[in-house]
Amino acid sequence: MSIKKLYQDLILDHSTNPRNNKELDSFNRNAEAFNQLCGDRSHVFIKLSDSTSIEEISFKGEGCAICIASSSIMTEVLKQKSEKSAFSIIHSFTKFIEKADETVLSSVIESDRTKLSSFISVAKFPMRVKCATLPWIAAESALHNKTKKINA
Repeated sequence: MSIKKLYQDLILDHSTNPRNNKELDSFNRNAEAFNQLCGDRSHVFIKLSDSTSIEEISFKGEGCAICIASSSIMTEVLKQKSEKSAFSIIHSFTKFIEKADETVLSSVIESDRTKLSSFISVAKFPMRVKCATLPWIAAESALHNKTKKINA
């Protein structure tokens, strides 16, 4: 199986069977982002522990397969990360998807890097970059404890 096919299968799996697609019963951070051009919406819920690590993370969203898959993968990648590590991963993913440069993911652990790299083909389509980055923008805003709805 080719890497491209593996990546396509990963995105398809997460878009049809999204993980953590629910509002958490208990959360202390949340933010919602909306893309007015295409209608994608991602509301991210985070439960930070006292030690400021992401104890739980989930999303409620609607939109295209790329946005839903990105939301799902994001929750898996950021769960149990410290705030500092989460910010680093968010910035790395955003830079990766905007520049199609996999080297910016070099500091991310291999299992997470594989999931994030599945979006490499999205970078070739500028109109789809916002689909992939929208939940990450919401997560960053939630971590900063900014609750104002984001129009991306």
